[in-house]
Amino acid sequence: MTEGERVAVLGVRVRLGAGATVDDVRALKTWLEREQPLEELVSERHLSIEEQAGTDGADGRLGPDIELVLRVLGDVVTVAALTEYTVRAVKTWTNNRRRLQGGDPDPQIRPLEPDGE
Repeated sequence: MTEGERVAVLGVRVRLGAGATVDDVRALKTWLEREQPLEELVSERHLSIEEQAGTDGADGRLGPDIELVLRVLGDVVTVAALTEYTVRAVKTWTNNRRRLQGGDPDPQIRPLEPDGE
């Protein structure tokens, strides 16, 4: 690869909606790190789960401007499979949160753009 070439970064982005707090984002991150098969991918260093500032540019939106980015670090899982694992884990976390705390964080899950952002 020559200097200046960009490597495509595969992964998914998870953003919680207006009913969520920064603590919710961090709790979801912990949940995802412990949920199979994501836990296995993280422990084998094939997946990173990071908090980062939101990139939508929606200045007036409610809720935390933090999102979770799950980046594939190897050629071990497809984006479709990662998205499926993530959707399932987020749905379980959301149901548990709703049962324990009420409200609905209205998660949005989508693939990363081709440039990784």
